[in-house]
Amino acid sequence: MALKGQYTTADYLPWNEAMQLVKKLYRDGRYRDSLLLATGFMTGLRISDILRLTFADILNGDMLIINEKKTSKRREIPLSKDYKKHVEECFKALGLSDTSKPMFQSYQGSVITIQMVNKILHGLKDRYHLSIEHFTSHSLRKTFARRIYDTAKDREYALIKLSSVLGHSNSAITRRYLSIKREEILNCYSVLEW
Repeated sequence: MALKGQYTTADYLPWNEAMQLVKKLYRDGRYRDSLLLATGFMTGLRISDILRLTFADILNGDMLIINEKKTSKRREIPLSKDYKKHVEECFKALGLSDTSKPMFQSYQGSVITIQMVNKILHGLKDRYHLSIEHFTSHSLRKTFARRIYDTAKDREYALIKLSSVLGHSNSAITRRYLSIKREEILNCYSVLEW
């Protein structure tokens, strides 16, 4: 685990593995961890914004509206029915009754820290034998972005949209952020026919 403020590398988790992990964590009774990963994968928020969420933020509407901590920009995020259902199931499984409470509390009742999230993710990597090398809190956001890129019909347009969603100044930064490899870039020529 890195020290606070230290540069670290984060990788993305392949989408199918990410969704399987969310389900396994729920089945194993690790409801908070399942909820944390699902929230990161489905919203693309930075961990600092995820940790500020309450259950009411998710359960009381079809749109999450948040002012990002880092940029102070307003984000509107449509919430899928499946994600909202998962949040509701975790809320009930955790035995909670007050939706105004933070979603990610420690056992002592305070909001967990980013350092604790990274420690949890490192433990999950080992316990569930994940294929990811650097599994950090930023991996959740990268997994979200990579899923959008991988499923886009027009990947160049997806990069432009993701640049805006992620707050990047241009799509070249987003391309590097998504770890788009040289082979993938060269592969774009394979669609050309004579």
